[in-house]
Parts: sequence; C-alpha cells; structure tokens
Amino acid sequence: MGKLSEKTKSIIEAAGWYSGRSVDIDSTVDYLEKKGYEVFDCAKDVLKEFGGLTYVYLDDDTEGSFIRTPHEALGDAARLHFKRYEVILGKKLIVIGTAYGDNAIMFMDEVGKVYGFHDDYYIWKLGDNIYDAVNNLCECKELKLIHETTN
Repeated sequence: MGKLSEKTKSIIEAAGWYSGRSVDIDSTVDYLEKKGYEVFDCAKDVLKEFGGLTYVYLDDDTEGSFIRTPHEALGDAARLHFKRYEVILGKKLIVIGTAYGDNAIMFMDEVGKVYGFHDDYYIWKLGDNIYDAVNNLCECKELKLIHETTN
C-alpha cells in the first residue's frame, strides 16, 4: 500500500474507507468490459479498495469530491468518446471514477498512473499511483496540466 497523509486518511475514513478494504467489483468489471475497456489489474485493485464511496474534501471552503464509480463517470457515453485521450497520451486508459464534484473524469493507465480529464479540453496528471492521486485531491494540491486543447 502507498503512503497516505493523515489529512487524507481522515477524509477517506469519513467516507467509509478502511485499510484492507476490498469490495466485490464483478458487476463493475462486467460493465466496463461491455463498454469496451480492458480492466487492468491495477484498476481492479483501485476499484476494490476505493470504489463505490464518495470522498468529500474542502478546498478554500468549497466542497469537492472524487471517485464513486465508473458507472457515474461514463453514464451513456460510448467508449469511442474517450478513446481520443488514449491517442493524446499514447497509453491505454480505463475510467475509475470522477473528481472535482463530477466535473472531471478519472482515468488510470496500465501502470497505475492516474489522470483527470475535464470538458474535453484539459488533462491533468493526478498522481503516479492511486495513493498520490488521493493525497493530491484531498490536500487540494496544484496538479500538473499535461495537455490543453485549444480551438
């Protein structure tokens, strides 16, 4: 397990997370595979440990939240809609949830790096792994913008 800060632990524990958490993700894996995603082992681990919960934090007195489920992040959107992110980054990706109060979709690559995509224009690196990403979100750290689409 990666290192989580005390602030992060208090936020995620308030949402129902606990060390060693592992929930059944069979229906989530089935949903993602039917959508055309390859469900990487690292994504399965994240969904088992963090999936299904809403993590709420404060950013300058504004409430933010992240994760939940891939179902909420994707909705009715077809796999093809998100394929362009793989082209931009040159990596296979899978949806793992949402961030910033559902304003961004969280994706993970095959090696476990986590990204956030917002309004089809911005791509941020949330962390080198899920623990970095969760810490960065809970601690409201400034994220590295790695792509911006301009029109």
